[in-house]
Amino acid sequence: MIHHITLLAIGQMLSSSVAIPLEMLEAARARLNVVKDPRARFEVAVAARELQPMTMLGGFQIRPTITPEQITKTDLIVVPALWRNPRRQLQQEGETIQWLARQYRQGASIIAIGTGVCLLAEAGLLDGKPATTHWHYLDQFARDYPKVQLQRQHLLTQAGRIYCAASVNSGADMMVHFIGMEYGRELALQVEQQFSPEVRNPFEKKVFYADSSHQHPDEEIALAQTWLQQNYQSPLSLASLASSAGLSERQFDRRFRAVTGKTPTAYQQQLRCDAARELLQNSNLNVADIAAAVGYNDAGYFNRVFRRLAGQTPGEYRKKVRAKLFSS
Repeated sequence: MIHHITLLAIGQMLSSSVAIPLEMLEAARARLNVVKDPRARFEVAVAARELQPMTMLGGFQIRPTITPEQITKTDLIVVPALWRNPRRQLQQEGETIQWLARQYRQGASIIAIGTGVCLLAEAGLLDGKPATTHWHYLDQFARDYPKVQLQRQHLLTQAGRIYCAASVNSGADMMVHFIGMEYGRELALQVEQQFSPEVRNPFEKKVFYADSSHQHPDEEIALAQTWLQQNYQSPLSLASLASSAGLSERQFDRRFRAVTGKTPTAYQQQLRCDAARELLQNSNLNVADIAAAVGYNDAGYFNRVFRRLAGQTPGEYRKKVRAKLFSS
């Protein structure tokens, strides 16, 4: 369980890369408090090398309350994006970089945003691991840190407890994912809806993982997942999937849930819901046609499933999406 979260405040940083994660965490805390969930009692600290107001772009000020060295143990660290070339700032952050390395060795997870990823590279935490950074800095990053497996085509990467996001918006996607892992998908969806759900895509569709088989080593279940991903519109036959895997239905269901966290039916419903979101955003099909396109003959049932998984009806989702589209 997350007990302590550190938001680093660094000179030359983009304040939004810390403000948005902070606001998302507080939104999650508020909802946990409503149901009196003890997990709401996490502590958030804004840490900087010096305890004095820091003026950001446009005159916005951040007031850190603690230095990194005063934090002996933290569970999650958010490293902010830096404005323009980060080299000068990196030269001043030697102690912070060492602290990051120590906290990671003690078990902390780290989310680094934009060129803030450079602090992790300086600490040697990304050697031999995949990472991404802001697209304007990709070439320089590759020259400065040749040991890092730079993923130019991905906005998000994960290597164990290290998460990298190429931009502030991608950092928001990362926070939704992290809240989902820590507090459950339902709460993550509620937070997501407060922070422009229409411009976000599921984390899993964009992330590059250090291990392409990151989910699990169960080959039979991985093959079943692949079949479901390619045939999500087709009726689900547990007996057929189990037979293809050489397992009894009971064995198949148990192993599938063990490695995916979902029943085969719930897994297929999530695939169908994700496909429906794409169609709602990018097509003019009506809801009934979209329901049929993703495998539901009953539009009413599709509406209920979509609302349960997405936290809103298909019509509400489309209205939010289309409100952000422009035409010439």
